[in-house]
Amino acid sequence: MAILGQIRKQTGLLIVVIGVAMLAFVAGDLFSENSVVKRVFTGDPNEVGKINNESITLAEFITAKSQVRSNPNFSDAQITEQIWNSLVSQKLIQSHAEKAGLEVSDGELWNYMAQQYSMTSGEELKIEIGKLKSQAEQGVPGTAEAYQNFIMNFENARPNLLRQKYMEMVNMGTLATHKEAKIQQAGNIQNATLDYGFISYDDLTAKYKIEVTDAEIEAYIKKFPKAYEVEASVNLSYVYFVNKASEEDENNVKNSLNQLLNGHISIDEVNNITDTIPSFANVTDDSAYVTKYSERPFNSEYISRKEIEQFKVQLPEDYFNFLMTASVGEIGGPFKTGDAYQLVKISGSKEISDSINSSHILITYAGTDLASRENITRTRAEAQVLADSIKNMADASNFKALVAQYSEDIGSKEKDGNIGWQARNTQGLAPAYLQFLNEHKTGEIGITESQFGFHIIKIDGIKTQTGYQFANIVKEVSASQNTSDKNFNDARNFAQEVQGKSLNDFANLAQTKGFNYDTAENITRYNNRSIIDPGSGFGNDADDAILKWAFNKKTKVGSSFLFTTAHEDQIIVYLTSRTPKGLAPASMVRDQIEPLLVQEKLTQKVNVELGENPTIDDFVSKFGAQRGSSSLTFGSANIADRGTEPLVAGAAFGMQVGQNSKAIKGKEGVYVINLKNMGNPPAVEDATFLIDQLSQQQQQKITQQLLPSMIQSANIKDTRMEKLDRQQL
Repeated sequence: MAILGQIRKQTGLLIVVIGVAMLAFVAGDLFSENSVVKRVFTGDPNEVGKINNESITLAEFITAKSQVRSNPNFSDAQITEQIWNSLVSQKLIQSHAEKAGLEVSDGELWNYMAQQYSMTSGEELKIEIGKLKSQAEQGVPGTAEAYQNFIMNFENARPNLLRQKYMEMVNMGTLATHKEAKIQQAGNIQNATLDYGFISYDDLTAKYKIEVTDAEIEAYIKKFPKAYEVEASVNLSYVYFVNKASEEDENNVKNSLNQLLNGHISIDEVNNITDTIPSFANVTDDSAYVTKYSERPFNSEYISRKEIEQFKVQLPEDYFNFLMTASVGEIGGPFKTGDAYQLVKISGSKEISDSINSSHILITYAGTDLASRENITRTRAEAQVLADSIKNMADASNFKALVAQYSEDIGSKEKDGNIGWQARNTQGLAPAYLQFLNEHKTGEIGITESQFGFHIIKIDGIKTQTGYQFANIVKEVSASQNTSDKNFNDARNFAQEVQGKSLNDFANLAQTKGFNYDTAENITRYNNRSIIDPGSGFGNDADDAILKWAFNKKTKVGSSFLFTTAHEDQIIVYLTSRTPKGLAPASMVRDQIEPLLVQEKLTQKVNVELGENPTIDDFVSKFGAQRGSSSLTFGSANIADRGTEPLVAGAAFGMQVGQNSKAIKGKEGVYVINLKNMGNPPAVEDATFLIDQLSQQQQQKITQQLLPSMIQSANIKDTRMEKLDRQQL
């Protein structure tokens, strides 16, 4: 009762406690991953971006990414950026095309794909793809993958065709008029003659010390905000350690091969085992020896020296010479081939086929390449039964008769089934057929299957040559465990030493120790280039993890972290600075803008010095300017010995004869000009020959600039960082 009384006295507190508990319960739903409240503040978790309010969903992004074939030369961040750019382009083109009333019908798409496969129509392609599908369902080797590849290409072709149609429509309206052509022709013909004074920006910079402040650069940026909008970016400094074999590792590999070359006694002190390893030259079972001591399996194939010659440019000279001249039983090496050393023994020789002559009887079935043309409806199972029965009755005496009676290969049927002499490694035969030729002797008859159907094959003849069997003992040159451990220890120790230190300390310590130090500036989250030059041998598979760390809000500027690649390369990354999305800071674009502002300031200096009525004489006297004369047209704007100067040409054609100009900002320096003569405007009556040329130029410009201008003017919201990084946690 006492407890109950206490509760009654504190009813208000109880209500508050219950209210908090209920709020926590409701909040668990309100702030769940897909709650309305969470969507208001963080956006739809199933959306990675928006283009003019149209979503790019997480599902379609992941689907597009799954269709990209893996490539060790591209990091995950690079692939993500490529997919994003592709989807943005597709969405924009689709949106504009739909507004214009454009679409791609199934018929158009089939005809478009038919052109890609060099076929006459979509209907023909449908028939061929139907055959391919049937073969895939029947389990014909290689057809299932080919069919799936076609389906993927077919789906990806629709946006490409829509883009093509849209660009064609835009270009149809991109035509030069007769008036434009006449203006262009006049600009190409009308001639102005002028005297000028010129001084280079370099000479003016030596005379005037020009400084450009951050405020001036920022003011310039604000004049052209679209040109200087940037994504969020970071500046990184890093020290990296490539996990590559040391000189000691390489010598150990060569020594291990030399031991096999000479034979040696192996002592296993741990297990107290002593073993005598015979020399490679003295063993009789080369296959077993290679299997035991090589890092690559024994290859029992016999190869002719004519075939070896095809690889001459890919082999070291000493290795090639040995293969071409050594006798059976001889051993060569160790030879350095790529990242490995190898001993090579001529293990044996025998006569092998150089080319094979054969005849065949083809039995096809519904779904194969030939069946529809010959109206063949039998199933694969029925074809196999028939082919087996023919094979069982076939021999040298009746093969031609069986060809005439059963073969469905019209081309070879006229030659009693003979397909002629074929090289043992020809690319012109179905792989299964070629394999049969290389595995059978003259007079043998057998059966195999290809994409054309079942073949009953008879070997008519074999031309031979000497083939050699090579026993290769291969040892890869790679970083040993000791080398990898040293690499890691160096990296870990450095990472510990620089923890919490300044950037100067980070850089100075790296350089003092002689480590690989570098920087990466203006790196976006989905950077299109590898952080470290791949030529260094450093893998890029840690790039995505590095960028995820650098862009994480919890990572503070001045932080450093050690990352390890799949190849056990080590990299310590230091977050130097961050730049938020928006207008670029002055430091980022100073190299681009400062020269422009310097040129403007130098031109103003010259104008101030020359006063209101400048002359070339004053310009030469006060600045040491160089004199010159030139004729030019408005169309080419070319000044003799100075190159194209459009601002000078523009000024000249806006002046009166005898008039002097103020200082003009040219490409390489400042000009002051005096117009000596202006030719009369030509009387242009017909400029039709220029219309096509101008139209093509305009269409080319549209093709190059339309999509970038669409992207620049679109309202694009990129939330990949928040959504994709969360998916990967």
